[in-house]
Amino acid sequence: MYLGRLAQFRPATGFTIVELLVAMALSLVIAVITTSFAGNVFKSNTQSIYMVQLSQEMRSAIQLISRDIRRSGYSDDALARYLSSQAINSGVILGELDANGVAGCLQVSYKNLTGGSVNAVYRLRTISGVGRVAAHFGATASCTTEIMDSGWADITDPFLADVSALEFQRNASQTDIAENPDTGNVIQVGIEAISIRISASLHSDDTVNRTITNRMQLRNQYLTI
Repeated sequence: MYLGRLAQFRPATGFTIVELLVAMALSLVIAVITTSFAGNVFKSNTQSIYMVQLSQEMRSAIQLISRDIRRSGYSDDALARYLSSQAINSGVILGELDANGVAGCLQVSYKNLTGGSVNAVYRLRTISGVGRVAAHFGATASCTTEIMDSGWADITDPFLADVSALEFQRNASQTDIAENPDTGNVIQVGIEAISIRISASLHSDDTVNRTITNRMQLRNQYLTI
């Protein structure tokens, strides 16, 4: 009976202070690891979104330039000139070439469906330390047009992308197709292709950067005699 009464006054068992401190420390470590992991995932997702935005901006610029390049040299009498063995102007003029045959400017000319002349010049412009791909559609514009001319229009968003390089390179090949028996001159058909390379980074984070290259063949072949 006495022992039974002592049992009634025995203190309830539970965690000691040391055990509680250890549990709190483990919980804190787990929380830090979880937060760090979540932060890395969030950062990775954010950078992926930024990379997609940057890629879309660069590809939009390349598509715009490529569209004009594919139209270059268009003329409603091109077939007649081809059959008469007259040279057909490709409609593409590169700016000053460096030692590797690369230019930083491209001029494209063609005729639209109504017969009107179209002229477009593309180059890299850097303003306030931010590079952007710019276009000039003036009738007399060329790769020698002043870079600060008011006629330039940005085709990349300088608040989104900082373009560090815009390069154009021409690739051409010729094939003999006939020989004029009267003159002995050989008629050659030429095929031209233009490569475009753009390098850019995010304006807000230069660690997010990439380079895109595109190559397209001109639709109009040209003849040389």
